[in-house]
Amino acid sequence: MAPRRFLKILADGDRPQFTQGSGRIELAAAVVGPDNPLTARVIVNRIWLQHFGRALVRSPSNFGTLGQPPTHAELLDWLAVEFVESGWSIKRLHRTIMLSATYQMSSQYNAENFKHDGDNRSIWRMNPRRMDVEAWRDSLLDVVGGLDQTIGGLPTERLLSSRRRTLYSVVSRNGDRFESDEFLRLFDFPSPRATSAKRVTSIVPQQFLFMMNSPFMIERARELARRLAAEAKNDAQRIDRAYRLLFARPPTDREQAIGLRFLTQAKQPNHTATNANEPKLSAWEQYAQTLLSANEFMHVR
Repeated sequence: MAPRRFLKILADGDRPQFTQGSGRIELAAAVVGPDNPLTARVIVNRIWLQHFGRALVRSPSNFGTLGQPPTHAELLDWLAVEFVESGWSIKRLHRTIMLSATYQMSSQYNAENFKHDGDNRSIWRMNPRRMDVEAWRDSLLDVVGGLDQTIGGLPTERLLSSRRRTLYSVVSRNGDRFESDEFLRLFDFPSPRATSAKRVTSIVPQQFLFMMNSPFMIERARELARRLAAEAKNDAQRIDRAYRLLFARPPTDREQAIGLRFLTQAKQPNHTATNANEPKLSAWEQYAQTLLSANEFMHVR
C-alpha cells in the first residue's frame, strides 16, 4: 500500500511522508506553510477580484503554466506577504485595499489613457461593474427603507416577498424548487452544483422585463415614492432627494428638467397605461420605478 504523502506532481521537491494519524494536520500546515506562497497569493487574488471586478491573475482558478501571468506581479507578492504577516487577517487585507488610492479612483473615461491602455491593465481608473444580484436586491430594499438587517435566523424560500437580506435565501441544487432560484439565476447567480471563481455578467431582455413588470419592482417603486413624499415638499426637492439616495449625487440641470417634465405629463388626465392589465401607478411611482431600473443604480462606479 502506498504511504500517505503529498502527490509528487503537486509538490516541489521531496516531501516527508505522513507518519502519524491521518496526515490532515500535516497537510493543513503545509498548505499555509512559509514554503508555500501560492495559498496566500490565491486568496489575495480572489479578494482583489471582488473589489475591482478583475483579478491580478485573470485566471483565478489557474496559477499554473496554462493560466495567465499576473498583470502586477510585485503588487500581488507584496499583498500576499502583508496578508501572511498580519496573521492571515482578511479584514486587514480588505482595509489595505480599500484605503488605497487605486481603489478610490474614479471610473471616469480618459481618451488619452484609453488610447494607450484600453483594457485598463495598468489600472488607471476603476472598472465600472454591475452589482451582484444579492447586493442589487438588498440595495433596492434599503433605499426604500424596507431592508430587514436582522442577523441570523431561518432562511427564506420566498425571496421576492421577503425583506430579509438575500444572504438568507434558500437555493436549490436540483432545479427551480424555490422562488429564489429563478430570480437569482436570471441575474447571473452561479449554479450551486459547481464552484465558480468568477461570475459571468449577462445582459438579456428578461432582466429588463423583470424590472418593468415584476410585482417586486412595482412595490419597491411605490415604497420609494412614499418615502420621497414624506422627506421632501415639492417635485423638484423630491427629484433631488431621489438622486442623492439612489446615485449618491445631485441631479444635473438636464436630469432635473427631464424629471419635472415627465411628472407633469404623467399627471395629465389623458395619460393612461397602454395595457389595460398593467397596474395603475401614480406619476411618482412611475418615475421611481424608472430610477430604480436605471443602469447607474445597478453599477458600482
